[in-house]
Amino acid sequence: MQHENNVLVAQDAVGQFRIMTVFLGFNYGNVEKPKFFQTNCFGTDSQGKPRYSGTWQRACLEHRGKIACAQGLTKFNADRAAGIDRSFKFIDCTFAPGEIRFLLESEEDAIKMIPTNRKHWERRGQVVVFLIRPRQ
Repeated sequence: MQHENNVLVAQDAVGQFRIMTVFLGFNYGNVEKPKFFQTNCFGTDSQGKPRYSGTWQRACLEHRGKIACAQGLTKFNADRAAGIDRSFKFIDCTFAPGEIRFLLESEEDAIKMIPTNRKHWERRGQVVVFLIRPRQ
């Protein structure tokens, strides 16, 4: 625990964002909901709340989810700089086996963000889903 290489699970840079997942070395949660890993995304105006995980697999999922969010925001900012308006109101993000779900304010916002389903993304009403294991 005294060497940072022993605690760093993953670190990635996407555009202006830096995603880092670390092993805490102790249970930040409780017996029912353990929290041994912490994932952060740096580079936002308001540093987002860290996400905690109880297992290695969940920590990897959280990390990949933050990478997907950073990629989406980086593309969104590039589109906006190019004059393409894809603004939407983001409400919540949830995780399910094999996917990350982004709840937008309206179905119209979801259509504007993802006009057609893609290999890694699909739209379900006002929910935009990132598929961790893409369709073949």
